Amino acid sequence: MNAVVFEQTGSPQDVLKLKTIDIPEPGEGEVRVKMLASPINPADMLFIQGAYRIRPEFPQTAGLEGMGIIDKVHSNARFRKNERVAFRHKGLWAEYAIVPENRLIPLPDNFPPEKGCQISLNPITAYALLEEAQLKEYDWLLVNAGSSLVSKIILQLARLRGIKTIVVTRNEKEGEGLGLLGATKLLTSASGNLAEKIVNITDGKGVACVLDAVGDELLSELLTAMAPFGKVVSYGLLGKGNVSYHNATVVFKNLSITGFGIDAWLATRAKDIQDIYRSLVATLAAPDFQMPVSAVFPMSDFFEALEYQKNNANTGKILLSINNAEAG
Repeated sequence: MNAVVFEQTGSPQDVLKLKTIDIPEPGEGEVRVKMLASPINPADMLFIQGAYRIRPEFPQTAGLEGMGIIDKVHSNARFRKNERVAFRHKGLWAEYAIVPENRLIPLPDNFPPEKGCQISLNPITAYALLEEAQLKEYDWLLVNAGSSLVSKIILQLARLRGIKTIVVTRNEKEGEGLGLLGATKLLTSASGNLAEKIVNITDGKGVACVLDAVGDELLSELLTAMAPFGKVVSYGLLGKGNVSYHNATVVFKNLSITGFGIDAWLATRAKDIQDIYRSLVATLAAPDFQMPVSAVFPMSDFFEALEYQKNNANTGKILLSINNAEAG
């Protein structure tokens, strides 16, 4: 089979190669999947560079998220052959991949590859962040890094729950189209006086929760525009500076600040995770639920896909189409 392989860490453009390798065989508790599509995520770049929490084992096939059709199972497997599944696991930029059964998310037979290959990271992260926010209908939620793909999914899920949203982007261009996804109000960090504007938008109440992917001075200012008993959930590291605040800002309003990582959250929901995925898959399947794809490349053109990603990361996912999948 064909696979995108690297034998040492480094720049993806320098170390990745398309090679012919043996088709793998599944062990107990595993299935073999005929891959259909895989997105190019920031985590993939870190994995190839040796800077991700999951370490490569050489020779290593690249790719950490995708979907496909189960090609081979053991006699006592919980999944059936020809079932469509999504997953996060390493070694997915290949025509076939081995995936542990406990990493599989069942999908309907007609579920589109361009949505299916994205399910196991951004949508479940967005869902989990809203669960952590613990908001009620008509509460105000603030989302920074508003043009990110996670934020775009958060906006749509929040709209379905009747939650009002303030979205902060770096400039007006990044905010284009977010209103159509559910953003109630749009602000830019470059415009200044953010805290004052947020207080005015919320009729003096402040926001009940901030889903923070930035940190830095931006979060320092947002903390001053929060409602009593408000909550900050920090899940990203886009900012380069430290967050600073006076204790009075947190103490007098009984604010809470918590960190979030999706794998740790999933570990706490092991008993009901399949029910969560079933509900999420049904929501994402709706034709009007947007999971933008900016380009699709055949796996053999992965170099071109990596180059395209450099300037188009926030316009939508860049996908690798594998085994002639009709993605995008």
